[in-house]
Amino acid sequence: MRHLIIAALLCAALAPSAWAARLPDWAKPIAESAAPPPEGVPAYPARVLLSEMRYAVQLDGSIKIRRRFATQALSTRSDNEVGTGLFQFSDTEKVTSSKAWHVPPGEKASRSWGTPADVTLNDSFLSDSKVRVVSVRDIKKGSLVFYEFEALDKPRILPMIESFYEGAPVAVERVELETPPGWSVQWTWLRQRGPDPLVAGDVRTWEMRDLPAPEDEDLGLGPAERAPLLVMNPVPPAGLTTTAAGFRDWASFSTWYEDLVRDRNEVTPAIATAAKKALAGAGPGFFDKVKAAGTFVRDRVRYVAVELGVGGMQPRPATDTLANLYGDCKDKGTLFRSFLAEEGLGSYPVLINLSQRDTVSDQVPGWGFNHFIVAVPVPPGEAVPSSFAPAIVDGGDLGKLLIVDTTDEKTAIGSLSGSLAGQMGLFVAGDRGRVIALPSGDAAAHTLVRRLDMRIAADRSVALTRESRYTGDFAATARSHYSSSSVERRKGVEQRIMQIWPDASVDDYSAEYETPEGAFIETLKIRLRPVPASGGGAKISIFPGAAEDISRVPLGKRKTPVTYDHAQTIRYEVTLRGVPDSSQLPQPQSAQGEGWSVKTLYSREGEKVNATWEIVLSRVQFEADAFPDLKKFWSAMASAASWVVAIPG
Repeated sequence: MRHLIIAALLCAALAPSAWAARLPDWAKPIAESAAPPPEGVPAYPARVLLSEMRYAVQLDGSIKIRRRFATQALSTRSDNEVGTGLFQFSDTEKVTSSKAWHVPPGEKASRSWGTPADVTLNDSFLSDSKVRVVSVRDIKKGSLVFYEFEALDKPRILPMIESFYEGAPVAVERVELETPPGWSVQWTWLRQRGPDPLVAGDVRTWEMRDLPAPEDEDLGLGPAERAPLLVMNPVPPAGLTTTAAGFRDWASFSTWYEDLVRDRNEVTPAIATAAKKALAGAGPGFFDKVKAAGTFVRDRVRYVAVELGVGGMQPRPATDTLANLYGDCKDKGTLFRSFLAEEGLGSYPVLINLSQRDTVSDQVPGWGFNHFIVAVPVPPGEAVPSSFAPAIVDGGDLGKLLIVDTTDEKTAIGSLSGSLAGQMGLFVAGDRGRVIALPSGDAAAHTLVRRLDMRIAADRSVALTRESRYTGDFAATARSHYSSSSVERRKGVEQRIMQIWPDASVDDYSAEYETPEGAFIETLKIRLRPVPASGGGAKISIFPGAAEDISRVPLGKRKTPVTYDHAQTIRYEVTLRGVPDSSQLPQPQSAQGEGWSVKTLYSREGEKVNATWEIVLSRVQFEADAFPDLKKFWSAMASAASWVVAIPG
């Protein structure tokens, strides 16, 4: 009987004409060739059989868009993944058609006549981005669902970017671009190498097949950040005027955006007065002024994104942002630029991506940006303080530039967050504008230094002071936790102390939110129980908890790269007082590999022992072929941190 049932299901799958007659022509061959879902519990609730975007550029620069999507339910619990069709659009687009078809297993196809709904894309800020939603009911395991959307777009710019990522296994992913005769197309792949386009007249088609299921692993970029990105730049012939701005290179893109922001940082009387107040307590030096202006905007102007219409690209006038004391990244950066202008200091807008890696090509212009920061030219001959060094970039003929992000409330002015390190940004400077990579961030830019002063009393009890000094992203993370809840931050730190010393008691906790150099400092006073006079417990760990300050993951079956958020230096500086002369000190250790090093040092002054443990990780990504070296790093780090000093009775 079981074989007969399987045979009947196979017959239904092989003879679909009776139930697929109502499907559109493009969907029929997909339905006819779709395999039944695998038995058992699937790794993913659905698979994508086709994902297609088609762009037909018109002579005036408007674009006809068609989206086709075919998916199959692999589970009885896949309503959300299969039963909802989504089409994202903005204020420049008008959705003209929304259709859906459902083929339940073994049944006829039916057209979905539900009323489409438009919902906002993100409720964290006000924008014109929306999603057209079409729903299909009664999804079953094996259901095939087909969606088709059509829209007319009158974009502000012609370049476009497509991500080959659907959050599920994909059989066919395709992008088509049609341009009028005489147009050219610049294109490139980012993150991964993809195919060259198939060209048929004025239509170019990029297609990828059998894209695997996405994998999301600890210490790694998310699958959406690893997915291939296709950048396409339709270029109209010389002399043709289009409603959408077209670009031949980044210099023309820079010139266009400079016109968009022109005079937005105008110094009005209100700006001049506010700038003088903000800088009143600052020193006379260049870096003093930049820090004072940047800190004012960072801390006094609340981040609120209202990105309606052209506001998604164009900042508001600085005087409006000052009056409101709120704005998005573009608004805050522009107010900061106006403060600098009042002081006679120039600056350049920088467009960049804060949340995803590798979204900008150095050759093909495209809007791969979602963030606005500022580059400030450093006067020739001006010495750069060490606390500002991580945010300095060589701008070529633009000079030495200091990068300032006035939106990042947790990062000190002069630091560069790990999210920005190494990213490609468009430095807007008219026809001199170009794409420049921000500093990748050396290990000294993000440091965690723990200073431990441990004193062994005559009764063998131990009093301990631990000061932790965070800079760079370490400081930003600590500030984020502390500002969210100082009480919870203290509890978390104390819980970590109890994991290291289960019998410890914390007598005091204090924190300095931001030092003049941009550090975050936490200090704890801790008491430990007396060290036993004999046995295995008659010892003290020199570097308690050090090996757990950097994350590790299993590598046995891993195929995706291990990626740290930023380069880093972690150092323990330990003073141990009351150590008997008879206690032997460990031998210093040193190990290094490609992009990492581990070392320890020890010295003695009578009953006082000084010890240092330091790791330096300048490499942030380890591909699978580098896992052996990564294991060596982890092993050397743990071994160097494991040393103890015997305290005989």
